[in-house]
Amino acid sequence: MSVRARFATHLAARYEAIVVEDLNVTGMLADRRLARAVSDAGFGTVRRMLDYKTGWNGGRLIVADRWFPSSKTCSGCGGRKPSLTLSERTYRCDACGLTLGRDVNAAINLRDLAASGAESQNACGGDVRPGLAGQPPVKQEPGTATADQTGTAAAQATATRTADTHIRSQFR
Repeated sequence: MSVRARFATHLAARYEAIVVEDLNVTGMLADRRLARAVSDAGFGTVRRMLDYKTGWNGGRLIVADRWFPSSKTCSGCGGRKPSLTLSERTYRCDACGLTLGRDVNAAINLRDLAASGAESQNACGGDVRPGLAGQPPVKQEPGTATADQTGTAAAQATATRTADTHIRSQFR
């Protein structure tokens, strides 16, 4: 089994939702400095493997559109930079002052894309946060919240902080 196949198998078995970006590989191949590394990476092969392996494991593969501004959007406030060059490796938000590594900021935005919208189930159907594959969602018991509280806001904030810390640790 190749390294790519083992990698795809590991991700598909571990995570319920995996987000990949639809990159302009043809455009990257035109850049002579990137061409060899991009062609050796086998993006198409890995994406194809992730597609069928997530299906086998009951997960889902979410493909972020080629024009989704994962790097240009602030993961803190949602503000968007009009332009961001590849040489800028640190993202600094002019609106809220957030400073993160460019890749960390993009990873958080892609994680949030996976947890939002039509790709997510509601509270009755399951967890809206991507989690470990094969883990059943935790059901909410009736009568556990008081009349003025749902009981989920603090847990969601903690889960988001934990996920953000995990994402940042992967890029150190």
